[in-house]
This record gives sequence, structure tokens and C-alpha cells, in this order.
Amino acid sequence: MKYAYFTLAGLVLLFFNGCGDEGGSVYPTEFTELDSLVRVMESDLRPLEEEIKELASQTEYLFDHQDRYAKMAAREEYKISDLGVIYRETTDKSESSVHVSSISRDRDDVFHQIYFTEALDSAFRTIYADSPLVAQVYFNTRLQMCRIFPSLDALHVFDTDIDLTTFNFYYMADEVRNPEKKSKWVEDIYVDPAGRGWILSLIHPVYHLGELEGVVGFDITINDIIQRFLKYKDKKLLIIDGSGNIVAGTNDAIEVLNLPPLRNHTYVQTINSDNFRKEDYNLFKSKSKAVRKMVAKFLLEKDNVYKMGDSYSDQEYTIYCRQMNLLNWYVLEVKN
Repeated sequence: MKYAYFTLAGLVLLFFNGCGDEGGSVYPTEFTELDSLVRVMESDLRPLEEEIKELASQTEYLFDHQDRYAKMAAREEYKISDLGVIYRETTDKSESSVHVSSISRDRDDVFHQIYFTEALDSAFRTIYADSPLVAQVYFNTRLQMCRIFPSLDALHVFDTDIDLTTFNFYYMADEVRNPEKKSKWVEDIYVDPAGRGWILSLIHPVYHLGELEGVVGFDITINDIIQRFLKYKDKKLLIIDGSGNIVAGTNDAIEVLNLPPLRNHTYVQTINSDNFRKEDYNLFKSKSKAVRKMVAKFLLEKDNVYKMGDSYSDQEYTIYCRQMNLLNWYVLEVKN
């Protein structure tokens, strides 16, 4: 019995040591609200996986019955620009926009694809109306067609010769990076070609006869994540990814960690490559030794409490960290 007691005591100490700071202090109640925040985030984001799975299934159904649905399209709405871009000319905001890059060579095939995928509009509208976090719904294809909702001025937003397959919101769903052919979160934040700033995407591949035909996607703006989850009782909150890059944060948390102001990227030019956050927003690259040590403790050593002092004052802060299950993201709270 004596040996069993010491073994049990050792296991308990080992467990709680993972919840403490460098000194091994335990903070069992300090994580209550942080854990609650993580649960709320995941409960709002997780249902989107089932929704995008259903959208991918509907899209594959259209490929299986493409001739039938192609006959229903408003063909007169689709035009070719002087630069060779196929686009949709309509003022009806309930309809999706279409952009086909000038590099697309299979014109007959892509027009057929445009026609039968027009039936996606009703599904796009429903998802957008029922899912407050979803800022955009789209379908990008190997033939360089982008169908996107809500509608936008595709001719001026997208680059004329854009190659959709070179973007992370397409290639992260391919056979190599997603052999399970399931929904996948694109955790590397990128600049939205449609002008909505920094974007988190959920994507799902669409297959027909064993070939990857395209990728459906939901976009969530980082600004919406901040407004929905981080503007919470004036707390100092920060979200970072598994590489130490800042995903989102409140101004107070950014200031405590001596980082540059976190501004939402306003997109005013066309885009032709992936754009990620600058190194200034990677905590491993911080000028502060304390910040670099903190992120190493959280990401590499899997600690979840860290104490640090403000280099410009005598103020001491304690930073608490929780890892999400749905995404490889970490939510940090800074407390005085």
C-alpha cells in the first residue's frame, strides 16, 4: 500500500506540473474563462465542417448530372472580356460572381462547367445566411473557374491570369496534402483576393470519377474572429498558430508583448500569390527575450503559464495558454 500511495502521489504531481509556470505553481481556477472561450470558439466553428461536407457532396452530385443542370443556366449572363477572362455580368446580388482566368485553355469545357455549377447559387445563399461567421462561399476548379458568393467585381478584384491551383486554399485540399479527402482548415492566414483582409479558410475537395475537379471553401475574416470572440470583457487576448505567428489579438495584449500594432490588411490591388503575416508578428522573432522564451515554453515545452515583467514599467504579467483541439492554434490571456 505504501508503494501504491507514493506512485499515485507522483502521478498527481506530474499531472499538475504541466499546468504550472517555471516554478511549478498550480493555477486551477485561472483557466476557467479561457477554457470557456476555447469551447465557444470550437462550438461555433466545428459545425462548419459538416456544412462544407454537405456542400462538397452537392457539388459532386452536379458533376454526376451536369448535362441536366447545364440546360437550366442563364447562359446570356456569361461574357468574355477583351483580356480573355470569362465573367458573369449581372446586377442581381442574389447570384454568385464568376471569374475564369485567361490562362484557362479548355473553353468549351469551362463554359459547360460554368453552366451546370450555376445551381450552386441557392446553396451558397443558404450557407451565407445561416452561418454568421462565413464571409464568403466559393468553388474553385482545376479549369480555373472561381464561383464566389456574395457577388463582387471579379474583373477588377482578381488578376487576369491568376492560377487558382497555386493558392493554399486550393492545393491544401489536393491528393498529396489531403489524402483522406475530408474538410480541412487552412490555418496559415492569408490575404483575401476579394478584399476582406486576413482570412481563415475551411476547404473540402470535390472529386468526379476519381479526379480532383475543384475545391469548395468557406472564408472567415480575422476581423470577425476578433469581434466575435476576443472583444470579451476587456480582456487581453491573443491567438497564435503552431509556428508562433499571431492570428488575432486585442490591442492591449499586443501592447503588453511589445509587438507592432495589429492592423487588418486592406486589399486594394490584385493578388497573384499567397500573402502571409510578416515576421514582425511571429513571437519567436520578437525583440523581447521574455516573449521568445514565453512562446517556446508554450509551443515547444507545452507549458501553459508564464510570468514576465514589462520592460517599460514595474508591472508584472502572467500569461495563460490553452491549445485548441479543432485547429493548431493557441489562445493566450494576459493578466496583471
